[in-house]
Amino acid sequence: MEAAERTISKILTEQIRYEIPPYQRPYSWEKGNVEQLLDDVWDAFEADDEEYFIGSLITIERSKDELYDVVDGQQRLTTLNLIFARLRDAVSEPAKSTLGKRVLPKNELTGEEETPRLTLRQKDQSFFRRHVLASEEITDAISREIQNKQDAPKIRLTENLGVIDNFLAQRDEKSLKLFANYLLTKVYVVFVTTASWQSAYRLFNVLNARGMPLSNADLIKNMLFARMGGASSKSEELDEQWLQLEEAIGIERLDQFLAHHRSSVTAIKARKTLHEEYKPLIEASDSPFSFLDGITTSARNYLRIQQNGFEDVAARRSLRSLHRVAFEEWVPPLLAYLNNPVEGISEAEFIDLLEKVTYQNWIRRLAFTARLTAYFQLITAIRSGKSADEIRSIFRQNAQNEEFHSLLNGEVYGKPFAQAVLLRLEEADQDESVTKDYGGKITIEHVLPQALKEDYWRERFTDDAHRQWLHRLGNLALLAGIKNYKAQYFSFDRKKKIYSERNNKVSFDTTKLILEQDDWRPEFIEFRQAKMVEAAADIWTIA
Repeated sequence: MEAAERTISKILTEQIRYEIPPYQRPYSWEKGNVEQLLDDVWDAFEADDEEYFIGSLITIERSKDELYDVVDGQQRLTTLNLIFARLRDAVSEPAKSTLGKRVLPKNELTGEEETPRLTLRQKDQSFFRRHVLASEEITDAISREIQNKQDAPKIRLTENLGVIDNFLAQRDEKSLKLFANYLLTKVYVVFVTTASWQSAYRLFNVLNARGMPLSNADLIKNMLFARMGGASSKSEELDEQWLQLEEAIGIERLDQFLAHHRSSVTAIKARKTLHEEYKPLIEASDSPFSFLDGITTSARNYLRIQQNGFEDVAARRSLRSLHRVAFEEWVPPLLAYLNNPVEGISEAEFIDLLEKVTYQNWIRRLAFTARLTAYFQLITAIRSGKSADEIRSIFRQNAQNEEFHSLLNGEVYGKPFAQAVLLRLEEADQDESVTKDYGGKITIEHVLPQALKEDYWRERFTDDAHRQWLHRLGNLALLAGIKNYKAQYFSFDRKKKIYSERNNKVSFDTTKLILEQDDWRPEFIEFRQAKMVEAAADIWTIA
């Protein structure tokens, strides 16, 4: 490994080319990053500072003094290319040609464009060359297309070009030429070179250990390329498959998916960082491609879970209910089942049983490790080829129906599961073909208020009855919008008017039943409580 201070003029020269290797993440700097870089360097330029450092550029030397893979520093290097391309477009000759050589040199005899100084990842290179290096206009149609596709790297490139254009438009040509000269001669990086893919792999881990912003997905992808030993003939194929995975899941959710997939395979609690947990899995696979094939299959099923892509209406209802749960440990066993279907147990039945055990454990307030017990038992049984009856028996063994019923029959207001339970009960009497998605703010209101301030309530409820029914299901109403604190102590008739107005915006059937009552007494709360607990038992009891 070698390291040396170099000016930008020695980094962006006609002799050196850089490529972003497949295992790298795409361009992701946001507008604020570019604005900060421009402002900082401009301040140094105006202050006539002798030197200004912008960080390190860590590379693998593929061809002596000619071609380098960028291991770290691609965000700064790409942004410098954006800046010099726009500076080139903003000045006249001969400065234009001088700056052009730094990003996209041209043959002086033929005028033809030569190889760019920087090549991005395959998916982004065409856009980068045409619209950054060659200055083709990014039309409104192109902008709409990349926005519709949610193509994050191209969105960032477009936005950051706009930031640079705005910055340059505020300065005259003479100042821009002097600024460009300062960038080339007084701005420095620490240029680090390594010699191999293996070195790059070690360097990635060192950078990660030192807190550099590398995601677990970056490191896992790098392990796959390291396992391949730098075979360039296959690297593009592997890169393309990984790109498809990134596009399907989304870079921002990739680590989360990979964590769920790991659990769906190992059925053990993670003890190390995610990329470290993946190392033995990758080493045990037949090849990087077979490993990635398994990941890809799992990703398709993960998307089905996230998008509720199931044909069976009962399965969709149960899964919609699972997505309301405050934790996601239920995802790995469902992934394990979808990746390895169990003959004799349908998707709808498995998801129904998974909802039952998940809500029982949530309402019983089981801790994280205790919740994992049932899920890991299921994953182990599925992956070892257990029968449908053996899978069902695991659900039954983890059921605590009586404790669950007792807790639901008690006080639920203020509990983390309260809204999810009420929303699921809202669906209980509806036909399974009916789908309701509740957006916006939803609140839980006490019908019988928390303080007996009005005569209406004091005439109907003793202090004991008030304490007995206040926070139980039978006294709670779902309403759309923010909580109405001013109305909370009103009499029942006044409350009904408020409830009716808010229920017209978002209709809750369980609230309609409240509106149908002429009076609100302990006897009706007791009746409603019994009906709601019975409905909950029908949904979540494991027989």
